[in-house]
Amino acid sequence: MTLEQLIAIDTQNPGANYAAMTRHLRHELEARGARVRMVAGNVLGTWGKPRVMFNAHMDTVRADGWKCNPLKARTHAGRVYGLGACDTKGNIQAILDATQGGAKDLAALLSTDEECGPQTGAARFLKTATGKAIAKGLRGAVVMEPTENRVIARHPGYVQVELTFHGSGGHSSSRKASAAGAAVSALHGLQSHDGWNVNVSAIAAQAAGGNIRASSCTATVSIRSFQRAADVIRRIKTTLPTGTRLSVKQAEGPLDNRRPFVASENKVPYWTDAGTFEAAGVNAVVYGAGSIAQAHKPNEYVSFASLNKAAAFLEEVAGGRRA
Repeated sequence: MTLEQLIAIDTQNPGANYAAMTRHLRHELEARGARVRMVAGNVLGTWGKPRVMFNAHMDTVRADGWKCNPLKARTHAGRVYGLGACDTKGNIQAILDATQGGAKDLAALLSTDEECGPQTGAARFLKTATGKAIAKGLRGAVVMEPTENRVIARHPGYVQVELTFHGSGGHSSSRKASAAGAAVSALHGLQSHDGWNVNVSAIAAQAAGGNIRASSCTATVSIRSFQRAADVIRRIKTTLPTGTRLSVKQAEGPLDNRRPFVASENKVPYWTDAGTFEAAGVNAVVYGAGSIAQAHKPNEYVSFASLNKAAAFLEEVAGGRRA
């Protein structure tokens, strides 16, 4: 299988259908001598008694804004262009290239739903009996994401909530509190929190006109922080007006690996499933071909040089030559 073939298989999320992708990946791993199983919807390939795991997700974001067919890969000037080229089908290809001749005491987890919560395929895997047993024997895991071929040991967690604010409806000549006003004030308070990267992705209120107060207002908010997800949620609750409804859509912890099994002091500002592995007691790092600057954008690409470097890195890790 080539990267061009991986790109051609549509796994856009939300709503991803993984049937074709899992079928092809099972075949590829079996051809490399792996024992292949489906666990919690993910493809798991194992060689021997795994001491290291490579993880990459199969899904992509939706192909918004593309001017050409996002599923038809194009090569130009040493790059492969296509949906998921760097995030992260290129890194699936790097895993396949690194295990072309087989492997020893290795696991490859090709997982689902990383791009669309509320729970990733890797998280579901780690809650299964198989996942727990394999995690217990690992000295480390490499979660593949586009890091420009840098090893990453730290990144923030990710919490997404939906907030519904309530207020008094009626004519705006009264000084009673508007739900929209309460929302603006509370969201400003959240954005002022030290150390939090707060994104208000949507806010909606409905009133009959400019002289009418909205009685309810809903906002979707995500927060990136090195605090534990439960602590972030608790802090959000303390800033909200009485009566505000909070619905947690996703809550993922940070990666804060101070003793990575592959040496690194690097950090990135985005979340990955490495935080999920760390929460399960696995010494995890993030590494991969491509750049996050290309992820989730039209004309996404990855260079052949970066892919080759990633495959070589994985071979070294699998052989115990990187520590």
